[in-house]
Amino acid sequence: MHKLYKEDVHVEYVVALLQLLEQQGHSREKALAGTGIRAEQLEDAGRLTSHQDALLLTNAVRLTNDPGIGYQIGLHSTLTWHGMLGYGLMSCATLRDALEMWANFLDLRTTTFNMRLTERDGFAELIVHDMAPRAPMRFCAVDRLMTMTTRLCEQLAQRVLPGLEIWHRGPEPLHYARYRKRVVTTRFETNLSLIRFPAADLDIPLANANASTLRYITSQCERERARLRRSDDLVVRVMDMLQSHERSGYPSIEEAAKMLCMSSRTLKRKLQRLGLNFRSLVDDARKDAVLRDVLNPVLRMDEIAIRMGYADPANLTRAFRRWTGESPSRYRARLLATGT
Repeated sequence: MHKLYKEDVHVEYVVALLQLLEQQGHSREKALAGTGIRAEQLEDAGRLTSHQDALLLTNAVRLTNDPGIGYQIGLHSTLTWHGMLGYGLMSCATLRDALEMWANFLDLRTTTFNMRLTERDGFAELIVHDMAPRAPMRFCAVDRLMTMTTRLCEQLAQRVLPGLEIWHRGPEPLHYARYRKRVVTTRFETNLSLIRFPAADLDIPLANANASTLRYITSQCERERARLRRSDDLVVRVMDMLQSHERSGYPSIEEAAKMLCMSSRTLKRKLQRLGLNFRSLVDDARKDAVLRDVLNPVLRMDEIAIRMGYADPANLTRAFRRWTGESPSRYRARLLATGT
């Protein structure tokens, strides 16, 4: 749990939440009570720990009587909430460029989430990896990030993106009903954590594209990352490497370490510091690849078994039931059905 006491959430998001609560009649003093957040922290470009963020979210839920406060924050977010990075996103040429920048520099806004942009079977996917899933009030933090990201997609495109969807691993919470008609289509019990939309949307041109501004802001973001010593986003690098090998066979830890220009001992130690191990990352990559293949309606189950290295489709079905509690065909029918 030591990660919870490291600087994580950018103070601009905290200030925005406090302003939102004040608009609803809740004083800043009540919102900050017991959080340990000092006034001077709100006056500079600093960061709060995940623990402080969780305490503030707890207060916000208590004051508003709304456990869906994460949705509310995301729905009220603007591109300027993201500081210099927000202006960088607006300066990109296409939505693809902006989302790559968002994923690349997300660690400047929050350190306990990683995000990767990929394309698969005609869809773009922003895959979210939660580095602190057991942290208090994590459902609020996840709702906030997902809703904020879908909102910035539509703000950048300057139009509604009807194919935009949020996919959650777990079951639908009770508080979702209050926001069902206000957020993008959301699917639950997918065993995946991602934002998904048609890949063609990636080519949407952005109205405020400016190459010189983008170069300047990118350099500033790089300097900020160097100052914070966040230049080595190891989990993203490992997951990108594993995804590139899902058809040819996943590498061993020794092979992976060589590709990452380090020793296997160093890779193992760095992952342990993050509370992870290489085998679990490989297992996650294999499971996610199978889940995505099952959602491709043109692939038969026996074809998927062969693609993913299962000698017998029955072995694939057994593994799938272990991951999701249902058969591949039922999972496909449920998630590809119209509506949620």
